[in-house]
Amino acid sequence: MNLVKQEEEAKEFPISQIIHQISGALVAASIGDLTGISAAVAPVITQWGLERFITPLMSERQSARLFQWGKQAAEGIAQRLANGEKYREDGFFEKTPTDRSKIDEVVESTLKKVMETTEEPKIKFMANLTENVHFDSDFDIDTYHRLLNYLEELTYRQLCLVKLFMNSDQIDLDNFGNPNITPILSSILTDCFEVCNKGFVNSRHPLMEKISELYLGSSGNYVTDSGRSPEYSGFANPAGFSNMLSENMGKFANLDQIPDEHVDAILKALKSEPRDMP
Repeated sequence: MNLVKQEEEAKEFPISQIIHQISGALVAASIGDLTGISAAVAPVITQWGLERFITPLMSERQSARLFQWGKQAAEGIAQRLANGEKYREDGFFEKTPTDRSKIDEVVESTLKKVMETTEEPKIKFMANLTENVHFDSDFDIDTYHRLLNYLEELTYRQLCLVKLFMNSDQIDLDNFGNPNITPILSSILTDCFEVCNKGFVNSRHPLMEKISELYLGSSGNYVTDSGRSPEYSGFANPAGFSNMLSENMGKFANLDQIPDEHVDAILKALKSEPRDMP
């Protein structure tokens, strides 16, 4: 998605018009059906209640980010409804005694993250979370908040690394390793260890073991051209926990949509020739 184009589109409308742009009518028009889809999507989009959370003090860039998130999530919802899927029926959209539903939590928390992120490629995956939580009853509100926080906390490159580890069976580990540790490679290695320490990758993952074998010394530090990195201790994440965390992020944020060329750039820095990745 071209954020410059989105920013220009957002400039043309006041806040009320931005809200209208991501209503059911826009969603229906975007997929070429002005009949049933609009009627099906409008109630859920209306429940978002964006006017409760949007402020006129929002910058043009923030408006553009909101526009991208709302448009993508709404289009995805509309398409899935058109394909015959149904909204979850576990009370997720129902008001509580405090007049606040779980979808209210989703919208308010996501809107804040979207508007404040500076890594705009991550907006796509925040929109995927919003889309998926409308349909999957196994996707509870606590998991949503946790994954949304991780999307905010992880850098885009770290998300690429999560995808890399998820598809590591496509990598020839025999050709893995780079004797020349450049500043870029040093930064990538740091990201690898941080992704591991956050629980997305188990220390016994074959690719992580290979990285540790190649770049970690006996002290637990990896060697760089300018010295040693901070020590990384405690690579003891339970395999089941790591797998579940990665699987949830991959499934609900649709990390498979990360362009393969972005992952291949990391592989190139690690001196591993990429094979065909899904």
